[in-house]
Amino acid sequence: MSLQSLKTRADPASVVADAASDAELLRAVADGSDAAFEELRHRYRRAVERTCRSILRGSAEDCAQEAFVRIWQKARLFDPRRGSAAAWLMTLTRNVAYNLGAKKEPEPRELVPTDAQAEDPGLSVDGFWLDAGLEPHERQVIELAYFADLSQTQIADRLGVPLGTVKSWTRRGLNHLATLLGEETSR
Repeated sequence: MSLQSLKTRADPASVVADAASDAELLRAVADGSDAAFEELRHRYRRAVERTCRSILRGSAEDCAQEAFVRIWQKARLFDPRRGSAAAWLMTLTRNVAYNLGAKKEPEPRELVPTDAQAEDPGLSVDGFWLDAGLEPHERQVIELAYFADLSQTQIADRLGVPLGTVKSWTRRGLNHLATLLGEETSR
């Protein structure tokens, strides 16, 4: 079967009848064949969804959709000398799943004040910060690190200060808090 025949066919069923190899289909997808892409999607949909579900432990629809978008975009990068088309497709899918899993935002949790905290503002998180006596920049880097879950590099970028400065502010703030907590426990 020629690549030209794959490019010109509009019916995905005709591609099945010709039994093109996965590598041929990927070459045709690289040339923009919708029919070849539909055939690849038909052949690998279940395997892609299963891979996504096993890595992400849940919904696989977004992952599978993103994997097929990447297959469409990157089909020209497939090199049959480096491995099989199936291995290339599943490696790409696995990498998409890992990337999506890494981007997954942690679910925010609200700090719900207990009755004692509601009655005594000194027991609330804000009251603690006020009593801690931290410099505003020290408080800010600690909040960004622990409550916004940012790395020190991300904090430096967000605040527009050098990384070493963020490290110093964090260290000073944590030392100050440790001293404060040490004094409270020794009472």
